[in-house]
Amino acid sequence: MIRPAGLLLIVALGVTASCGSTTGGRDDDLAVMERIGPAPETVVPSTTAPTPAPTQTSTTAAPVQTSSPATTVEPSETVVQSSTTQPATPDRPFTVARPIGSNLFTHRAPDDPVVWWRLPHPGPYAGDRVVLVLDDQGEWLHVDLPVRPNGTTGWIRRADVTLSMHRALIRVDLSERRLWAWEDGALVAEGAVALGTGETPTPTGSFYVNEVQAQADPDTIFGSWIVGTSGFSDVLEEVDGGDPAMAIHGTNDPTVLGLEVSLGCVRVHDDVVTRLAKLPLGTPVEIVD
Repeated sequence: MIRPAGLLLIVALGVTASCGSTTGGRDDDLAVMERIGPAPETVVPSTTAPTPAPTQTSTTAAPVQTSSPATTVEPSETVVQSSTTQPATPDRPFTVARPIGSNLFTHRAPDDPVVWWRLPHPGPYAGDRVVLVLDDQGEWLHVDLPVRPNGTTGWIRRADVTLSMHRALIRVDLSERRLWAWEDGALVAEGAVALGTGETPTPTGSFYVNEVQAQADPDTIFGSWIVGTSGFSDVLEEVDGGDPAMAIHGTNDPTVLGLEVSLGCVRVHDDVVTRLAKLPLGTPVEIVD
């Protein structure tokens, strides 16, 4: 787990962000997520309940790929710019669930008495635990789980959480090497990004913001803020002893924006990440090729 240099505002995962080399480590006495049931054989689509699997499977690293860095993008970025390639207001309402008790117990299907994952609340530090709600079926909620493999979903009891609705979206286009963010129908941040290398690419897919960490010393590769997501590297098994979570964070070297430099995290200008840190927990994060 990356140990922030300053105040930890919101943390939802006991994992290590796959951003770059770090010497930090997770304290032994911190509570972490615990899988109680076996791992799934396949990732279940969000429109159906997860299918039970009798045996546990392990994740293996994907083949190593190589690619050449792109030309450096002009690092000077403003927090809000007009966008010519993205629709004006693509954000949409979403619902976030926060546990009422000290743990959020997840299940493979509605009415399944067997607990699958135990997610501690507060998280491994002092921040809220959140999960993004995909479907509301009355007593049960279908949710996106911040676990590996990416795209894993599960079910939680409505009585175990409080719900809140927001409207925001972060979109990262890896081919354009650019990020946009909207909130309540307005474009609030836009800027160039640095992404993962050919060997450790930034994962694509649908994720959500589940932690925000303020950095007291912005003069590091993490810049002023780390905005954690529910996603993980597709090729790394671990980083510094923890699961390789994918984050969006600032940088003390804006000349890297536009390049492939990270272990999978997305780096943006500090002005941009400062605005992203104000978005609500649970904000959807779309990363496309």
